Amino acid sequence: MLRSVDFGRWWAALLFGLMLLLLLLIVAWLLRVLVPVAPAINLSAVQLSAPAPTMGVPDPVPALKASLDDERNVEKKLKMELASRQDDLRKHLENCKPAGPALPAERWSKGDLGTLKGCWVLGHDVPVTRTFDDGRKERVTMKAGRICFDAEGGGQHEQVMVGPTGQWICRAPVTAKFWSNGTLVANQPTVMCEGQPPTRWMASQLTCHRVSDEMASCAAVDKSGRGKANSRRDP
Repeated sequence: MLRSVDFGRWWAALLFGLMLLLLLLIVAWLLRVLVPVAPAINLSAVQLSAPAPTMGVPDPVPALKASLDDERNVEKKLKMELASRQDDLRKHLENCKPAGPALPAERWSKGDLGTLKGCWVLGHDVPVTRTFDDGRKERVTMKAGRICFDAEGGGQHEQVMVGPTGQWICRAPVTAKFWSNGTLVANQPTVMCEGQPPTRWMASQLTCHRVSDEMASCAAVDKSGRGKANSRRDP
């Protein structure tokens, strides 16, 4: 009998303990729901340093204006220099022009070789058939001739020929004199021309008659025949 009574007490104590534990759990849950709990997060304020001030970009307009002004000043100086040089050239050309007509009748009739001093253009560009030293023939353009005389009637005659295969420059010494009838005669020897294939410029005689104060009518005679051309002062 005593053992059954002890066993009942143990059961009673166990049940009481379980109920007390359950009561504590219920109280803990109620406290968690009803009483707010401060969050366990620590926040710290960090003071950020102020950003470095941005350097101001310089305004390029004043510098560009100054550069433009400089260029305009340079342009103005160049224009002034160009105008001055053009004026000097004009004066120089005026001084180079012969006084009076190019071929004054009185001096020509007197056989004054000084009348010829300077350079003259003979004829104009003409197409011709040229025979070279190797026997080959080619159609070329013979440019207007150019004769330059000194005061004694000596000088140089230059002729340029241009063809599909090349260019030839012929230069020959020339000697001029007046006949008693007022005819101007200029003779030149045979010469080799510059260019390939080689070609010769045959000896010729040029006879000229005064036509006006600015022009003379000339005829050239060589082994190939006779040709006519007008001669005028080279501008």
